[in-house]
Amino acid sequence: MDTVKTFIKYIIWIILFWILSDFLINVGLKSTYKEMQKVEQIPSGIQVKEIKSTAVNGKINLIVNSTNLSGKFIKVDLYSSKDNLLGTQYLEIGEIKENQTKEIDTYFKIADVKKYKISVTDEKGESTEGFMDTAMSAITIVLSVIKLLILI
Repeated sequence: MDTVKTFIKYIIWIILFWILSDFLINVGLKSTYKEMQKVEQIPSGIQVKEIKSTAVNGKINLIVNSTNLSGKFIKVDLYSSKDNLLGTQYLEIGEIKENQTKEIDTYFKIADVKKYKISVTDEKGESTEGFMDTAMSAITIVLSVIKLLILI
């Protein structure tokens, strides 16, 4: 009976440590993201919901709400503080119907991004490396760890 109580105490301590570390990691990550500066005016029909970066990565969240932009591409250029082009991403808008909005997310692993420029193009150009369509969520990380443990 004594070993069961000790085992339960260890489980409780592990769960409390996990909750505390998860909270501290989330607070630390959210405080490192800073707003980026825009280089030019954003085209009409596109709203910036969130564009933030850290020293090594960042995230872009845009809302498109114009039928004039159907079938076109959003070109996102990322710049350093000295206006050096660090990366370019072309995001497909797709078809937008009347009174419809579309949310577009992208993530990037490019260091020292301080400024951005958003424009609309008819053709898709070549994107640079360092962009991702999805973020590494907690579920993705946990599933990856489970797969690794199964393989070992």
